Amino acid sequence: MERYAVRFVGHVQGRGFRWACWNCARKAGVTGWVRNEHDGSVTAEVQGEPAQIRDFYLRLEDLVDDYGSGWSRGASRELPLVADEAKFVVR
Repeated sequence: MERYAVRFVGHVQGRGFRWACWNCARKAGVTGWVRNEHDGSVTAEVQGEPAQIRDFYLRLEDLVDDYGSGWSRGASRELPLVADEAKFVVR
């Protein structure tokens, strides 16, 4: 298992991006959370097996068709695991 903090930048607020993250996370089977930031970015923490996390990112990248090229994945860093986390939530 791995856990990462990731920042999404660009045109990611006010267009359902957090809910798209939630849907991709649900389909990929990862846990964690996603929230809007005051600077207009979106931050998420994603936890799962490496293949699940890759699946989550691939699903988000497929959203380029829906959301245009106005967003990208910014900085990412590994975090300690959160024990007993059961789902992915929108904050």
